[in-house]
Amino acid sequence: MTAPLTTPSARGVASGDGVPFPTRRDVWELRWAPRWQRDGVLNLKSCELRHPTASRLVRAAADRLTPDDLTCYPYQQALLADLRDHHGHEPSGILLTAGSDSAVGLVVDALAAGGAGLILHEPTFESWRYYAALRAVPVVGCAALDAGAARLDVSRLHSTMADHPPAVVVVTNPGSPSGLLLSPEQIAETAEAARRAGHLLVIDECYGAFTGVTHVPLVASAPHLLVVCSYSKTFGLAGARVASVLGSPALVAYLSRFRPDSTVSATALALLRAVLRERDAFAEVWRDVRAIRSAFVRDVLAGHPGWSALDPGGNYVTFRTGDRAVPGRMTRHLDDHDVRVRPLDGIPGLEGCLRVSLADAPAMRRVAALMRDVR
Repeated sequence: MTAPLTTPSARGVASGDGVPFPTRRDVWELRWAPRWQRDGVLNLKSCELRHPTASRLVRAAADRLTPDDLTCYPYQQALLADLRDHHGHEPSGILLTAGSDSAVGLVVDALAAGGAGLILHEPTFESWRYYAALRAVPVVGCAALDAGAARLDVSRLHSTMADHPPAVVVVTNPGSPSGLLLSPEQIAETAEAARRAGHLLVIDECYGAFTGVTHVPLVASAPHLLVVCSYSKTFGLAGARVASVLGSPALVAYLSRFRPDSTVSATALALLRAVLRERDAFAEVWRDVRAIRSAFVRDVLAGHPGWSALDPGGNYVTFRTGDRAVPGRMTRHLDDHDVRVRPLDGIPGLEGCLRVSLADAPAMRRVAALMRDVR
């Protein structure tokens, strides 16, 4: 009988002692665990787009796949032309990656490694620090959020940029996992501060569709700017793993030398092309997600009047509970009822916070009712 395959973490391997070749100790020390699926659980932790219309549209896109989408190598020209129409940006300035994590790794490899380093407006996606640690890239963190605050701050970021040698500066807007939004004026000031100091600014707008925000038009007048877009959240393609990096043609030509095109499957390209044809229908989905979010917030705050919700959010809500013990209790309670959410209490600026991503309206009414039972 063949033994079941196990991951290193499942076997308890914590060092390179069992590997007959030199490995890096600092890599073994990084925290990593594979995604683990639990049957019958409503996943409101990962911010996947869970909406019945989106599911129907993605299913229709999958039904249109052909054998060539599975058996042939991928060619991107047709999709890049479609993305030109979607983003209003020339194909020569669009680079596809296998999900936004791959985009993060690409930027770290191509632009931050070799001495430039990273300046992060935090809290932000954990991937930035993870890939920086994997490549031994130095990171400077700038707090974007004070404990209890309801607005993001950029003053510390601007001060750091003014005093720091040229680096890759990362801003997430809308913020993740806070859900807070920097204004167009703040973004413009940040882009100008980065330009003056010689930095390259990366704006990750993973949740932009849910707030009506995009920074792509800025790229035309800012050759020191990159924008990362994920289609996982926007079009419900988390399983397809496809995202893009948008910038000047010169900067994208440089990044292309790292060959991210070889990691994006023909299946992902075909699915994204198909759902892009349904942009109007997805725009209705994004509007409905905002309506579901508003109703869910009202239901939860009715049961917890001392809480607040950080706005405008994405396809999720981040609640400030005012009690650092509550996120853990709520997470365990919902887990007992087969609902997964994410406690944020360990993240600076989000002490006492809980993040709940969104599903359809009936599911969110059920979750709000469950949440009333925890104090």
